[in-house]
Amino acid sequence: MATGSRQQRQKSSRPDEPVLNLASCGSGPDPRLVKLVRLLARRAARKAYLEMLEERRTTRS
Repeated sequence: MATGSRQQRQKSSRPDEPVLNLASCGSGPDPRLVKLVRLLARRAARKAYLEMLEERRTTRS
């Protein structure tokens, strides 16, 4: 049990590794999340548009 806690402390005290923070340091949303949301919105819009075109083609035929 003691060795497990020692290893845990060694892993958590590495200063060279980047730290993942979920809290925003500055004002406004995280630019990476904004980029992801825009990408997903474009994909959803493209899919909806293609489905609408396909639906029009099948009703005309």
